[in-house]
Amino acid sequence: MKKKRRLMMLILLLILIIIGIHYFKKNKENGNIANMGLACEKDGVIYYNKYEKGIFSIKNGEEKQLTDETAYSLNLLDDKIYYITVADFNNVIIKSVDTNGENLKSIATIYTSISKIYVDHQSIYYSTNETGKGIAKIDLNGENEQILVTETVQDFQVAQKEIYYVTNTNQICKIATSGQNNQTLTDTGIAKKIQVVDQWIYYYDQTENALFRLKPNGKKKELVSVLIQNEIYNVSGKYVYYFNREQSKIARMRIGKSNQCDDIAELQVTKTKINLVNDEIYYLDKSEDESQTYQIYRRKVNGDPIKPVEY
Repeated sequence: MKKKRRLMMLILLLILIIIGIHYFKKNKENGNIANMGLACEKDGVIYYNKYEKGIFSIKNGEEKQLTDETAYSLNLLDDKIYYITVADFNNVIIKSVDTNGENLKSIATIYTSISKIYVDHQSIYYSTNETGKGIAKIDLNGENEQILVTETVQDFQVAQKEIYYVTNTNQICKIATSGQNNQTLTDTGIAKKIQVVDQWIYYYDQTENALFRLKPNGKKKELVSVLIQNEIYNVSGKYVYYFNREQSKIARMRIGKSNQCDDIAELQVTKTKINLVNDEIYYLDKSEDESQTYQIYRRKVNGDPIKPVEY
């Protein structure tokens, strides 16, 4: 009986570890999608957007080109990557491609100013600027659009069967992915760029010029750091990775210890995006090619250099 009990406890522990790893990876992916979704990982293979050259995969230093167009909001689901690419002014196309580069498909064209999508096993969630629409979802094949939010939104994230979003009046709200139980969580401040991680909603408050976090029921609010003074940040694990615009640096801060900050990279631009894959940080900086404004670079999360992305 004791052996069976130990075996059951071991199995339960392994299940909890697997769930924890999946939850951590999903949170990290959501943080990347909040930062344009330029990179992601599965089974030791990293997938990233090399801007005009498209989506590439890399494993053991070897690259493979999957698409040939600029891609944002990379969502990995099973053996398929869902992403968006620009069609024309304010129109983007939702597409998918197998992780081996085959079966490239156009799913839907949407009119939006927010370059992100979230994908689960049933639906693709996206924002829309069409009249009377704010956030919608469609089937994975591009059919059966359902409007979930009818007001204009500035930002949104799908997490734990909830959609968290920022209204045009800078308030944080949430609604179930079924379209039910719409709630307002804040009534003061000017919220920008939310990110839901570990039962917290992180957001930049433009009024306070600092990063805050809020419980999903809206009943508890905490200051995270006054050092984070813009919308460019990514919460991952125990750290917030953020852009110090005044010094043009990417730094990281340990959550709960705002005096523990480390510089990671010096940049030559006034805007960037921060993605995290395993122990590497992917970010945008000035292009070495005059034909484009940005290109993607990478470093270790502690700032150590690694083999650069080749262009």
